[in-house]
Amino acid sequence: MEKRDLNLGVPVTGPQWEIVSRTAHELGVGQGFEWRPQACHEIEVYMRAEDCPKGWENWVAGDGKYGAEPVRAATFIWNDGDPYARNDLTILPEPPNVLPQDDVKLQAMYEKWVHHEWQRLWHESGIPYVDAGNVTQV
Repeated sequence: MEKRDLNLGVPVTGPQWEIVSRTAHELGVGQGFEWRPQACHEIEVYMRAEDCPKGWENWVAGDGKYGAEPVRAATFIWNDGDPYARNDLTILPEPPNVLPQDDVKLQAMYEKWVHHEWQRLWHESGIPYVDAGNVTQV
């Protein structure tokens, strides 16, 4: 799997980022997000066993325990109103653990999941969200 940043495709104003950041802070890691004032331009995104993409179950476990703690999978970066998602996975599925054709599928599922988490955070914040289309590579 290729580790790359993803363009989230939607411009964000400063006030919108503040609302989304506060929402991430209120939701917390248990709901898949974390925001810290000292890193105010970043929102960490956690992959959890209960909502990970199909095929990712074995990578979410953490500490060698299936279904254990959430794993930081991405970080949404403010980027002066042009946000993107940085891939923060520390262990990537790769051969021989996955077949090459499965690697492509896992990459696509991860990217779709990141985009979905971005939309979910907006929905939770109460801000109307306009989908700019598919996640594209930065």
